[in-house]
Amino acid sequence: MATVAPVIIYILSFLTPFIITLAGLPLHIRIMHKRGIHGVDVHKKEKPKVAERGGIIILLSIILSSVLMIILVNDSELRLSIGIFCITVTVAGLIGLVDDIVNLSAILKPFLLLFASIPIIASKRYIPEPILPFIGKTKLNIAYLILLPFVVAVPANSVNMLDVFNGSMATTTIIVLLAVVFSNLIVFGNGLDPLNDAGLAESGLTYIFILIMIGTVLAFWIFNRYPAKVFGGDTGSLAIGGALGAIAVMGRLEVVVIIAMIPFIMNAFGIISSVKGLLERREMTRPTKMTKDWKIESTRDKKAPITLVGLVIQKGPLHEKEVVKTFNILTIVSGILAIVIAVLINSSGVVS
Repeated sequence: MATVAPVIIYILSFLTPFIITLAGLPLHIRIMHKRGIHGVDVHKKEKPKVAERGGIIILLSIILSSVLMIILVNDSELRLSIGIFCITVTVAGLIGLVDDIVNLSAILKPFLLLFASIPIIASKRYIPEPILPFIGKTKLNIAYLILLPFVVAVPANSVNMLDVFNGSMATTTIIVLLAVVFSNLIVFGNGLDPLNDAGLAESGLTYIFILIMIGTVLAFWIFNRYPAKVFGGDTGSLAIGGALGAIAVMGRLEVVVIIAMIPFIMNAFGIISSVKGLLERREMTRPTKMTKDWKIESTRDKKAPITLVGLVIQKGPLHEKEVVKTFNILTIVSGILAIVIAVLINSSGVVS
C-alpha cells in the first residue's frame, strides 16, 4: 500500500468526522423526534422539544474516522495506537449510552469510566513520566499507573457536568482542543518523522486524535448551538471527555490538558464538594431558575450545588448565550495558561 502523505492524513482526520457528523445528525434528529426521544429545553420560554442522544452520531463519527486513519497510516505501531484511542473513547461513549437509556447511578457511572483506561494500560500506550515545567520528567511508575484511570474518567465526568446549556460543551471543548494543538506543537513539534515509513512521529498521532475530535465537535456544535436542535446526552459528553483524557495520556500532555480544563474541573469540584458526594443532576436541587424575561439567575437555595454558572451569574441574571460566552472566555484564559505551561516545558529542554 502506498504511503499517504502526513498532510493528507491530517486533512482527512478533520474532514472525515466533520462530514460524517454533519450528514448524520439531521437524520438522527428526525429519527429521535419520530420515536419521541427528546428532551425539553427548560431555558427557553417556549420549552421546545429537542432531539436527544446526538452523542450516538458523535461516537459513530469518531469510530469511522479512526478506522479510516488505521487504513491510511502505513505503520503497525501507529495503527495500534489509533485503535487503542478509538476503543478508549468507545468504552466511555458506550457507558454514556447506557446511562442515557437506563440512568446509571451517580456512583456507578464514574466507577465504570475507570475501566475506559484499560485499553491504554493493557497496550502500554503510556509513559509514566509526566513532564512538568521547571522540573522536567518525573518518574512515577506505580503511582502513575494508579492515577491513569482517573486521567480518563475525570475529564469525561467534568465535560458531562458542564454540558448544561446550548453549545456550552461543544465550544469549550473545541477551545481546549485548540490549546492542546498549540501545546503539542510547542513541546513536540509538527509530528513528522522523515525516518518513519509513515512519515509520522508518535507526536503526530496527537494531531490526528485532536483533529478527529475538532471535526466531530465542530459539526455537532452547528446543531447544538443556540437554539439547539439536538442534545448530545451522556453518550456525547463522556465520549468527548474520555477522548481528552486519552489525548492527555497518549500524547504525554497530562499537565497541559489539566490546565486547559480548569473551568471544567472547577465546576465538577464545586458540585461534588457542595453536595458532599456524587449525585446525578436529577437528584440535586436546581442551582438556577429563569426570570420573567427569561434570563438565568441563581435560586439562592442553600441545598443547591455550587456550579460554574452560579459563579458567572453571581452579579445578576444573564441570558443563556451570555453564560455560554463567559464559559468560553474562561476556557480561553485557561487555554492560554496551558500554552504558557507548554512553553515552560519546552524551555526546560527535557523532551526527547
